[in-house]
Amino acid sequence: RLSISAGDWIYVGDSDTDMKTARAAGFFAVGAAWGFRPVQELVAAGAQRIFRQPEEILELLSTRSCFQENRAE
Repeated sequence: RLSISAGDWIYVGDSDTDMKTARAAGFFAVGAAWGFRPVQELVAAGAQRIFRQPEEILELLSTRSCFQENRAE
């Protein structure tokens, strides 16, 4: 068993189902703008951050201060 709370996990996805799943699990929901669905759909489904490039995941992983909601496009 891992000793990590749900709020310390991130879930990166590109669909409304991914965002809903992440939020239902208590994970930090990150929408991938380069993926399958439009950004507006990801935000409406609960994305707490939107990333335009995969490299932005590294910033999120390097500092917990990034675990803040930022829905700006």
